[in-house]
Amino acid sequence: MPMRTKWFAIYLFYPGDLDLMLNQLVQPFINEFFNTEADGIYFFIRYWKDGNHIRLRMNTDPVRQEMLSVELKKRADDFFRNYPDILVHSDLTSRSAYPGHKVVYASYEPEIKRYGNLQSMPWAETHFFSSSAFILDWISSRKTGASVLIQALSIHLILLRASRWEFPRMIQLCDSFMNGWLPRLYDPAKDPAAEKEIWIKQFESSFSRSKEQVLPTFRLYWESLINGSAAKKNNRFLRANAEVMENYLSAGFQETKLTEITCSLMHMNNNRLGISNYEEAYGAYCLRQVLDFISNSQTI
Repeated sequence: MPMRTKWFAIYLFYPGDLDLMLNQLVQPFINEFFNTEADGIYFFIRYWKDGNHIRLRMNTDPVRQEMLSVELKKRADDFFRNYPDILVHSDLTSRSAYPGHKVVYASYEPEIKRYGNLQSMPWAETHFFSSSAFILDWISSRKTGASVLIQALSIHLILLRASRWEFPRMIQLCDSFMNGWLPRLYDPAKDPAAEKEIWIKQFESSFSRSKEQVLPTFRLYWESLINGSAAKKNNRFLRANAEVMENYLSAGFQETKLTEITCSLMHMNNNRLGISNYEEAYGAYCLRQVLDFISNSQTI
């Protein structure tokens, strides 16, 4: 009888560029120890409480956990020595430790209510896994100047395509997402309705500078997701999302709860890419414009 897997977590604190740590520490570790289905699954998020860090959660055979913990600690120490945060530490010869550079072992506590219930939590974790793998691959192969926002829109479109919702439903979800994050931008001393109008106008002005290129590009991208001509990695990620969304859509959740869950999945995709909470409302505005454009020009 195979041994049951178990979740555990390791927090990698680093005051420097988290993309660098993901690329030079996390990705090589994952590639070596999680390269088959039997190795288990993992996911990561970015976090800032008590310091800049990556929270890496792994679900694997308990027998492997001690080995993985020791190996990751060793690699993290090597990374900290090779890539100390120079903005914080100007004299490394006088200290044996690096303040702000540390490894913390922690438990993993799933957000069951946020992602539905006990039955649906593994579906969300399956999405976290495929999302983490997809985003780590993008970070490691990212070209100079590549836009994080454009990549976020690409990922959100894959998730929404996987839902098979009609365009009005997807646009409604964008509105819900945007309205949830917009208030973070408001001046608390001013009228919220007036603040919302001001920010929407700013979003419109900002998006207008690139929409002539962005909108047609994403229309073609959407069509490639429909007809299967997208890149292999995108199609693979789409299939993984489709399985997750099919489970959620057949589980009997109310529409409002499905919206909340999908918005949470989108938020965590943004998090993994390094998009700040203050940028999320604008990202949702752009996504809404893309969906509206595709809806109005769709031919297939």
